[in-house]
Amino acid sequence: MSYITRTGNLAATPTLREGDNGPYAYARVLVSDRIRQEDNSYTDGPTVAYDVAVSGNQAVNLVEVAEQSGNVRVTFSGRYRVTEYKGEQGTRLQHEVRADEVAVSLRGQSVRVVGKPTADQGDDTPF
Repeated sequence: MSYITRTGNLAATPTLREGDNGPYAYARVLVSDRIRQEDNSYTDGPTVAYDVAVSGNQAVNLVEVAEQSGNVRVTFSGRYRVTEYKGEQGTRLQHEVRADEVAVSLRGQSVRVVGKPTADQGDDTPF
């Protein structure tokens, strides 16, 4: 299994689910690379959809920000694998990522971050 870091847009708001090990969500993230042409111009490459599995507090926060902001640009890192399956339209590839980290990208969007104090950190602790 490989490790990958990519940035793209959420295709839809993920749904928060509850499992035996706590909350989780599956997010579909669409990524299009810019490809340099021979004349040094750029064009958009094909869009690749990544099915990103997110768990714990990251899943809760991702769903919350997607519900509040809609089509959000995110960066994800995690274990990556490609599976092949046969569908109605022939052989297809599924790009799956088990995310270790998910973050909102600051490129091209405004973001407001609200810190939550932890048990050992009061509201007056400087950051």
